[in-house]
Parts: sequence; structure tokens; C-alpha cells
Amino acid sequence: MRSVLRLAPRTLLQRLVVLSAAATLIIGLQQYMLTSRKLVDPNGGHTNDFDRWMIMTPTFLYDRADYVNDQLPTPPLTLIAFAPLTALSRPAAQFAWVSLKLPLVCLVFALAVGMVAKAGTRLTTPAILLIVTGWWLAVIVDMQEGQVNFLALLPLVAGLALAQRETRAFDAAAGGLIGLAIAVKLTPLVFVAYFAWRRRWTIAAASVASVAVWWLAVPALVFGWDQNLTWLEQWARIMILPYAARGEVLYSTTQSIGSFALRLLSAIPAFESRHDGILEPHFMNVAALAPSVVHRIVRGMMVGVALAGLWWMRKPLDTLASRRYIVEVAAVAAFMLWFSERTWVHHYISFVLMLCAAAMIVSDPAEPERSKRAVYRAAGIFFGLTLFASEAGQVFGRNGIDWVKAVGVYLLASVVLTAAVLKAEAARRVSERLPRS
Repeated sequence: MRSVLRLAPRTLLQRLVVLSAAATLIIGLQQYMLTSRKLVDPNGGHTNDFDRWMIMTPTFLYDRADYVNDQLPTPPLTLIAFAPLTALSRPAAQFAWVSLKLPLVCLVFALAVGMVAKAGTRLTTPAILLIVTGWWLAVIVDMQEGQVNFLALLPLVAGLALAQRETRAFDAAAGGLIGLAIAVKLTPLVFVAYFAWRRRWTIAAASVASVAVWWLAVPALVFGWDQNLTWLEQWARIMILPYAARGEVLYSTTQSIGSFALRLLSAIPAFESRHDGILEPHFMNVAALAPSVVHRIVRGMMVGVALAGLWWMRKPLDTLASRRYIVEVAAVAAFMLWFSERTWVHHYISFVLMLCAAAMIVSDPAEPERSKRAVYRAAGIFFGLTLFASEAGQVFGRNGIDWVKAVGVYLLASVVLTAAVLKAEAARRVSERLPRS
């Protein structure tokens, strides 16, 4: 936290903390009241994902229920995190879960900007605001939906930060934390490939070992070895194999390249709406390819982008306490979001790494003004487009928010900002190779 205090005026950080606390309180009370009303609703049901998990978790803990669909999309490890909250009423559990997010948000923010400090850049006040304006909506949606994303993002960012210490002990600790992130949400697995490519073998190996511990040993101590293996097999069959083996993704309004391509290139609904009891499909496709063909196209794109990234990172990285490391892990995080099986708006809390990379560039006194302006423009586009994924999307009509998400505003905006950051980094590398006059 000290490094953060050196990066921006103390008053700015204090105001951000106060605003965050106020927003957390409002959202917590909102979810408490919504869940309280749902309890007396004769139709029953749940208010958000977390409320559904609070209903489901006791059936796993006490009745040993099976994974039968994607209604519980997380591995058995997360049941350990949910278990204490089931002792509370559902409204109280909602408020507690939202309240717990505030320290997680603050820690992720502090660690992410601390990585920039370790790389030698002091963030300016406009740069700090760039991060906040690009991050706020995903954080709020995560709180409203009661997601577990911060349980994965915090250890991931902590591991990436510890890796900058560059000692064997810190590398092992970094790998252990990254492994925990993978155990909660599989998608950070891409960072194991990154550290292996960068020949940081201790981090890569420790990450793999940590996943085994968190997936196998820890839940087995709580649920028993056989039960944990049964649940793991069921979860993997439902949540991993359809994507890994066949490239299947959700076509709904998620913000990944795979789902966007399905909506755009195949004759499936971009989304469905219900009005007056009638379910109406809405389409945005410009072609009518078979979904299997679209899956192969997306797989090809993923391989192509991955190979381009490896070529871009072909030169050795002497130290992780550097600007290049910040940009590289930000690009890996963007790749993780773009090619995930399902990337909802709240998953873009992971884009904080790219926002920090952008903030680093605009804060660097040695950065050409042209590059700074380009990054600021891209950040403005990101804020402007993603804003319509909130209630602001209603300006486009009754289904405005759904249409905004269907056209992939977060996906498109993140591509724009990532391109600006990578272009600035490329220009920096070229200028460093030029002879000085």
C-alpha cells in the first residue's frame, strides 16, 4: 500500500476509498432487499448467481448433490468458501458477500498499481483516474451478480506482483498464488504458458503443483477423497470438456470472441427477450455458417493470436521489474478474456492489468506525446462504449442493453485499448534501438 500512496495524492486515494465504500454499502443493501423480497415471492427463485449458489451449496455439503449442469460453474474448492456463508440467512449472506468485495477490490488495485511502481513509473492523477473509469462498471456488476471473480483475480495479481521480486523463494510463492487463481477459475492457466515461455520455470512448475494441491488435497480434507474426485470429474465434464474438445461457447451476450463470432456468423439468436409472455429471438448475423464451422474459425484465430504473441515476446526479458513485463502480462490477461469459453461483463475486472499498462504509458515522462494521446483516446473510447453496457444502454430502446452487449462493446473496446497500448510499446522499442544523436 505504501507504493500506492507514492503513486497518487493521498486525498485522491482517500476519496476513491470513500466512494468505493459508499458504492459497496448501497449495492449490499440493494441485494439484501432484493433477496428479502424473493423469500416471500410465491414463485421462489433467486436474485443473482450468488443467491443461487447459496441455495445449492447446502445440497452439496449435506446431501452430496451432483454437478448436473452449469448452474454451479466453479470447482468443489469454492464450496469451502461458500460454506460459512450458508450459516447466514440468504439476505444477510448477500450483504456479507458484497461487503467482502471491498477489501478485495482495494487489494487488487494496490497490487496492480504497485507492479507499475516496481517497473519504475510513478502514476499521475489522470492515469489513476483512467484506471478507475475503465474498471468501475465491471467491479459493480461483479458485486451485483455475486461472482467469485475476485477470489481468482486477487491471487493472480498477487502472484504476478511477487514474481517481480525475482528470487527463488518469491518465484515459488508467486507460482503458488497463480495456481490458486487457476484452481478457482481455470482461465488463468494461460499465465503458466507465459512463464514457461519466459523460462521462469520455478513459477510455472509451482503453479502446476499448486493447482494439484488446491484441486485435490484441500477439498479432499473437507469432503473426502472419493467425493472430491467425483465432483471434479462431473465439473470437468460439464465446464471444461465441451470447450476444450469441441470449442463450444455460450452464444448469449458474453464478451468473448467465440460468442461474438457465433452471434455474427451463424443463424442463432444474439439474445432472446420476453414481452407479454412471448419469447422473441433477436438476430444480428451477417452469415449463416454452421456453429461447428464458426468454432473452427475461432480456434484458428486463437492459435494465430497466440503465435503472434509468442513472436512478439520472442526476445529475452532480463527482468520482470520492467515496463515490458507490465505490458506483456496485460496482453496475456486480454487474451484470456477474449478466448475464454464465457466472458461476461463482470469478468472484465481482469482488464485492470491492461488499464494499468495504459496508465503506465501516459504517466511516463519519456513517452512521446503522440503515444500518450493515442492511449488516452483509446481509454476514452473504452469508457464511452462500455458505459452503455450499464443502464445507459436503455437510450437505445427497450432491448438496448441487450443489443449493446450483443454487439460486444466490452470486447471491441478492449481490443481498441489493447491495440493502442501495444502500438505505444512497439514504438518505444523502436526508439530504444535507434542511435542517439
